[in-house]
Amino acid sequence: MMRTKGTGKNGILVATMLALLVTAGVHVGAIEAQITSLTGKVEVQLTGQAWQPAEVGMTVPVGASISTGFNSRADLEIGPATLQVRALSRMRIDELIEEEGLVRSDLNLQVGRVRADVRSAEGVQSEFRLSSPVATAAVRGTSFEFDGVNIQVESGTVQLANQYNESVSVGGGESSSTTGEEPPTTPAESREAATIVQAIVTGGDTTRTEGARTRSASGTVGGLRVDWTITDVVDYENF
Repeated sequence: MMRTKGTGKNGILVATMLALLVTAGVHVGAIEAQITSLTGKVEVQLTGQAWQPAEVGMTVPVGASISTGFNSRADLEIGPATLQVRALSRMRIDELIEEEGLVRSDLNLQVGRVRADVRSAEGVQSEFRLSSPVATAAVRGTSFEFDGVNIQVESGTVQLANQYNESVSVGGGESSSTTGEEPPTTPAESREAATIVQAIVTGGDTTRTEGARTRSASGTVGGLRVDWTITDVVDYENF
């Protein structure tokens, strides 16, 4: 009897809430990501199923993952946002919701690199969040590239946060990074960290010095461990 009464009360409460939502005119619905272009080997895994080849026009629902192989790429459209999933990447779609005037997307980049273009549309706001095991990029109306650690913003503003929700605002033309444990670097710190790493290259009877303008990653030069991402190579003989 007590359980029946409780169920009845819950039923009345749910019915009341639904009535309030209808009265307020609130609309909540699910949206799906759609594949608009493919290059190379791209696969999709639906929840609880095996990997299958992706096709142009295929919808990728919440809970599904998309994977790209060597020299491969997948372009997706999610409401007002477009996404380029670069080669050797794996991404899962955690949440896609359309509410009154708001499209909310929550994606998880497990490995690889993604370029996102989050556009503004008349009467519609886009709340876009892209997470990795160590960082989260949250944006509204911007273009950026993110590999789970490093972010490069082309336009607009991105809020980059680490595992402890320590965040920094990154604007157009700026970059930042975080290991997950450390707070994200400020754009000024990222500019200062861009340096030239030198290495001695010996071939035959000649020895020359080469370098690379760098941002971040990891390696060892002359016994000294450094972090970098190579952007271009400099031959100091012709520098």
